[in-house]
Amino acid sequence: MAQSGVTVYGGVDSYVESARITGRGSFKKVSFNGVAPNRLGFRGVEDLGGGLQAGFVLESGFAIDTGNLVLGGRIFGRQALVSLSSSRLGEIRLGRQLTPLHFSMLTTDADTFSATSPMFSVYQSNLDQSRQDNQVSYWMPRIGGFTGAMSVSAGEGAAVAPGPATSWIPLAGTVQRNLGAMLRYQSGGFDGSVGFHQGGQRTTTGKAIQQVMHAGVNYKFSAFQVGANLWQHSNELPDGIEPKNRGGAVGMRYFASPTLYFVGQIGRFQDNGLAYSTGAAKAEGSTTYFNAGADYLLSKRTAVYLRAARVKDESGGFNGRTNAALIGLFGPGNNLPAGGSASTLALGVRHGF
Repeated sequence: MAQSGVTVYGGVDSYVESARITGRGSFKKVSFNGVAPNRLGFRGVEDLGGGLQAGFVLESGFAIDTGNLVLGGRIFGRQALVSLSSSRLGEIRLGRQLTPLHFSMLTTDADTFSATSPMFSVYQSNLDQSRQDNQVSYWMPRIGGFTGAMSVSAGEGAAVAPGPATSWIPLAGTVQRNLGAMLRYQSGGFDGSVGFHQGGQRTTTGKAIQQVMHAGVNYKFSAFQVGANLWQHSNELPDGIEPKNRGGAVGMRYFASPTLYFVGQIGRFQDNGLAYSTGAAKAEGSTTYFNAGADYLLSKRTAVYLRAARVKDESGGFNGRTNAALIGLFGPGNNLPAGGSASTLALGVRHGF
């Protein structure tokens, strides 16, 4: 007889912060997703026999401070997929999914995509890196210490345009096919990944193509965990000019006890002196990040946390996309002006189920 089961899972995370952005002064607010995503999910699996399984994931994202759905108000905006898997051959997934690059970056980030992590900021600055509609992906079975994935996502002629929440789109047009891949190796305390993503738009003047490459390592030893990441984003415009941004981050966790750990990160990203949307010459810009904090586990499911972060711009980093530097920290539309800075101090609680 076929066996099946459904799991309900999720997490809630909220924090209070005191923040300051150049040009806006200081402000206080209640926000969400400080160190973990707010989500409600349903995961199901059915054993088909002979090592085959069918499965599905439906996952919703929401803002705990208001109760609103996020990701454009979609009911299952985080994930909505169906899958078939074989213990020998791997797994095929169809639907709205996280990209392979997501897992390459997440697993090697020392602060695992907290709102104040520099790697989360660059990840959020190009949201097509994160999850996609109409995706078909293949996930290979574990071979030795290796796992990996490949994906393709049909654009289906969807219309897109630049805006505060779509800062990776240089020109109005329609979505092109997206490609992605990831290879991960784990052995003992070592965890290393490389990832690739390519997307783009068809415009009235030609194609714009965005490519992201990532390499990262995470190593655990004694009471320490060290992570390091390199990242590059390029945007080939229809006229062949290619604005680029590259950089990296290093971070460490120190486990003072089974219930308390400290984390710290620094990051720096540099553009090649070309404006993102036009390719016009500009001063070479850079963005620097600093992030520090602590988590105290009240139980296996609940923790309180503290984070402090600072972001500093020089000459319009991220090829002049002023909000890209802050999109992970404060969300789209919170512009960091050229030469400006932002800082925050946050205290929050998270609970998983």
